[in-house]
Amino acid sequence: MEYGESSQIMKTARLAVICLALAAVPGVQATVSDENLPLNIGVRSSVDRPFQGLRKAPLKEHGKVYLIASIAEGRYEEQLVMPLKEDILLAHLQAVLAKRGFRPATPDHPPEIILTILYGRGLLKNPYLNDVMINDSTNPPRVSIQGVNVKQLMKQKEFGFEEKLQSSNFEKLYIHIVAWANPDDLPPTKSGRNKKPKELWKTTIVTDDPANRDLNQFVEKMLAAGANYFDREIEDEEAIITTDLPEGYVKFGETRIMPDQEK
Repeated sequence: MEYGESSQIMKTARLAVICLALAAVPGVQATVSDENLPLNIGVRSSVDRPFQGLRKAPLKEHGKVYLIASIAEGRYEEQLVMPLKEDILLAHLQAVLAKRGFRPATPDHPPEIILTILYGRGLLKNPYLNDVMINDSTNPPRVSIQGVNVKQLMKQKEFGFEEKLQSSNFEKLYIHIVAWANPDDLPPTKSGRNKKPKELWKTTIVTDDPANRDLNQFVEKMLAAGANYFDREIEDEEAIITTDLPEGYVKFGETRIMPDQEK
C-alpha cells in the first residue's frame, strides 16, 4: 500500500471516529431536515358578511381599484431570521393583484378598497379551534374538543383533522392582507364623529418553520397561493397548497471546530 493511499484511509478513519464521538455527546443527535420537502402553504380567507335577520348577507364581490396604505412587520418576541425586503413583497403583491383583475387607484379612479399588509412570524389564531379546552401544560399547547356542535364533531372525525389542528398551534411565517372600505364611500355617521373602519375581506397566508426560513425567498409563492382567495370565503378552516420548496432555508445550529491533529 502506498503512503498516499494509507494517509487517505487514516483521514477517513479519524472522520468516522469524530462522527461517532459527536453522536455520543448528550444533546447532539442526527436530525432529518425538511429543507428538501415540498412547501406547504396554508391560506385562511374570509369576507365580511353581516347578519341580515337569522342569516348572513349573501356574498358579493367588492371593488377592484385598490390603494396600498401600509406594509408593516408584526411585532412579536421572535424576529424574522432575515429582515424582509418590503419592496420584494410589494412587487409580488402588485403582480398577483393584477392577475386577479385588481388595478391601482389613479387620480381619475379613486380607490374602492384600501389594503393593509402585515407580515412576520408568530403564533396566530388557530382556525381549527371552536369550543375547545386548551392544555397549557404542553409545548405547544394541545387542545381537546369538548361540548362541540355536530358540525365540529364530524370534522374532528375526518382524516387528518387532528393533525392540522395541532400543527396550527405552532409558530408560523405569515402575510396578512386586509381590504378596507374607502372611508369616502361610507355613509356619514349620525353624530358627525369619525367613521369607523369597515373591513371587507381578509386573507392570511402561512407556512411553517419560521426559525429556519427566510421570508424573502417565500413571498412570491405564498402570495401566488393566496391571491386565488382574495375576496373569497373558504368553507373549510384553511386551504392547503403544496408547491416546490424554493431556495430559502437557513439552518442555524452550533458551530463545532475540530482541531487538525495531523502532523
